Amino acid sequence: MTDQTDLKQDLWKRLDDQTAGMMGIEGAGLHMRPMTPHADAARNTVWFLCASDNQLAQTGAESGRAYFTIQSPDERFYACLSGPITVSRDRDKLNELWSVFASAFFEGGPEDSSAVLLELTPEEAEIWTVEASGTQFAAEIARAAFGAKSRPDLGTHNVVALP
Repeated sequence: MTDQTDLKQDLWKRLDDQTAGMMGIEGAGLHMRPMTPHADAARNTVWFLCASDNQLAQTGAESGRAYFTIQSPDERFYACLSGPITVSRDRDKLNELWSVFASAFFEGGPEDSSAVLLELTPEEAEIWTVEASGTQFAAEIARAAFGAKSRPDLGTHNVVALP
């Protein structure tokens, strides 16, 4: 899967299926934090529900650039998206994304004044895929470890521009 279009489609599909990933804000001096993405491939946007007093919301509004990483449950797909991030108080979008999970964090529901959205507009993604089977993986590692190859060939690594 080396075609850029395929990688982009796979990225959005996996973002849509992802229950959580790790977000960091450029220059904030914070460790990355777990966040639940709400992917909108048609708008090239990833939304995150957040409390307005959360450090990600506070530093994201100041810095303006975020990184979000995902790993597939089968450990065959890894990606890091980067792009501008803004804090949004779009109540219609908040209502659209609201869930029972979100209700656990905000007593006032989607109308809670502390509920905000982080809007990530990814400009690029660095993607790694593992395409080797278990046997192929072991063989590639052995060949590289014992000098038959300089590096194991396990899959694809590419940087793709978004959208």
